[in-house]
Amino acid sequence: MESPAAQPRLLLDAFLASARSYAARLLSTLIVSLRSQSPVLFIVLAYWAAGMMVGHIAGLPTAATITTYLPTYMVMMPFMVVCLLAARAIIIMATERPARPLTQLLHEIRTSLATPERLGHALPMLVAMLVFGGTFTVVKASIPSLVPFSWDQSFEQMDRWLHAGVAPWELLQPLVGHPIITHAVNWAYNFWFYFLSLIWVWQGFRQSDNGLRLQFFLTLTLSWILLGNVAATWLSSAGPCYYGRIVGLPDPYAPLLSYLHDVNDIHTIWALGAQEILWGNYQMRDVMVGSGISAMPSMHVAIATLFALVCWRVRRWLGIVMTIYAGIIMVGSVHLAWHYAVDGYVGAAGVLAIWWGVGWCMKRTAARRVDAVAADAAL
Repeated sequence: MESPAAQPRLLLDAFLASARSYAARLLSTLIVSLRSQSPVLFIVLAYWAAGMMVGHIAGLPTAATITTYLPTYMVMMPFMVVCLLAARAIIIMATERPARPLTQLLHEIRTSLATPERLGHALPMLVAMLVFGGTFTVVKASIPSLVPFSWDQSFEQMDRWLHAGVAPWELLQPLVGHPIITHAVNWAYNFWFYFLSLIWVWQGFRQSDNGLRLQFFLTLTLSWILLGNVAATWLSSAGPCYYGRIVGLPDPYAPLLSYLHDVNDIHTIWALGAQEILWGNYQMRDVMVGSGISAMPSMHVAIATLFALVCWRVRRWLGIVMTIYAGIIMVGSVHLAWHYAVDGYVGAAGVLAIWWGVGWCMKRTAARRVDAVAADAAL
């Protein structure tokens, strides 16, 4: 029988052996994961290199490609993991109803949710998205320096042409132009960032549908690049909230902004404060979380549409909820003076096209692999 004094050493040895086994399994999984996720990782690395060059040309700090979101990342990552665990606990209690819900949750954490295989599967995407987000912000903040805003007047006129001569915000005003509704839309619009973080972390850790996961991350990265950078540079515009400052003509959005400021006296409208912060960053050529002014196309609408596309593939009710949310984001983008309506239309259409194109390419690639295997078997 072991003496009491030897027991702590035995426990330590057992813990170290378990830790070594976990690390070995994590490393093995990570190597496989890097290979399987190489298309996304290649895009991120190439984009990071391009973003460093763009930032240097525009005179912005290139280190911001790494550091911009790091503090936020360190806080948001654990929070999102806790949210996902809480969601799983709610599902267990509401639908599965075992005799001991907490025991089942702890068992799932130990045997499935916190395994080295799941962590190794998620790590490449978690790190890649940190770098990708910082790079996107640097490139976005560089746009006005490379291509000054020049499309605002055209988009304002296009909005009226598409809506029978009436500005879209004027059409929305009778429906949502009430302080409590504006406040609710403001809340929903601001929660977009949390939904982005949650769905990104959820898909990062998800193992049950690797095809959907890969399609999501490829669409996400390509949408930010092609829509949020390439199209945004080509169609450089600031948006309705800055129309009077950019165009230098009578501001057709002055009544909307006046209404929003009046509501702000009753309910805080975060959009107004954010718009002033972004304008200050634009003038000071500073880079911070979410900085950079670019209206066309609306990435809020584009990515909210992507949320819906992913959720429809997982659960019908989730798809319905996120489709409604995407509609709210479209309305909010106009009502809060962030975007012209056409910005949202182009953003939604663009992400649908990229989603379809990525899915088509994935199917073609899978078909070619099947044909190659069949050909090898026939030899």
